[in-house]
Amino acid sequence: MNARVRSGGWALGLLTVASAYAGCTRPIEVPMAPMGLSATFEGERAHGLYPALIRELSAATDCQFKIYRVPRARQQKLFEAGQADVMAPAAQAATRDAHGEFVPLVQVRASLLTTASDQPPPRSLAELLARRGDKVVVVRGFTYGPAYDQALATLRTQQRLIEEPDPAGVGRALRQGLAHATVMTPHILIGALSQEQDLAPLAKQLRVEALQELGWAESGVYLSRHTLVDADRRALAAALRQAVRSGRVWQLFNDTYPPGSLNGSVRALPP
Repeated sequence: MNARVRSGGWALGLLTVASAYAGCTRPIEVPMAPMGLSATFEGERAHGLYPALIRELSAATDCQFKIYRVPRARQQKLFEAGQADVMAPAAQAATRDAHGEFVPLVQVRASLLTTASDQPPPRSLAELLARRGDKVVVVRGFTYGPAYDQALATLRTQQRLIEEPDPAGVGRALRQGLAHATVMTPHILIGALSQEQDLAPLAKQLRVEALQELGWAESGVYLSRHTLVDADRRALAAALRQAVRSGRVWQLFNDTYPPGSLNGSVRALPP
């Protein structure tokens, strides 16, 4: 079955859900940061998993979306300041809940990623913090819960933290030896490396280690409580939930990412 047939199937379900909302009251602003195969930009044109999902939402709900490129940290600030309608993708966080309605799409688990080394990798954030000689690189604006945020604060105080604007920057820091490790969902970094010819070989050198403090958490889309009228937010939330129930979201992940790259990193929401 081809992608057009699959997307058509879930779109029929969306038409039923969204029939009470004939389009949105205005174009929906979606600042988006480059994030490997989940979101890439070619000039002003956005590609990848999340732009594809948003375009399918547009076709099904008759809402118009304006996707434009920003750094990840800027994306979060725009959303929290009430200057953006949608934040995607995003892990659920209490600070974000104050500004938007969270619609979970998948479950994700952040891990420790290091390049090949004779030294055994840390198996917890506590052990990582204890290795005072190791520097860690992350994407500015990412969060994977309180334990992750607290670890970054400690690393920053210890002057062991490097913050990059996107996952490709993380890959370059690892390749150049500026940092020893990163903490993120592996599929994001692997997807970013696959997009850069000079970074692609690094993917085969990566070691992935689960960290005791970081379990599975929900990731999805935030819809602004500040900028979206209630009817628009309800229509978009209903359409996204239908995309999850129909299996379309999980199909997009599997269509976008290389076979096996989601294992231990992303999984479908439980029924």
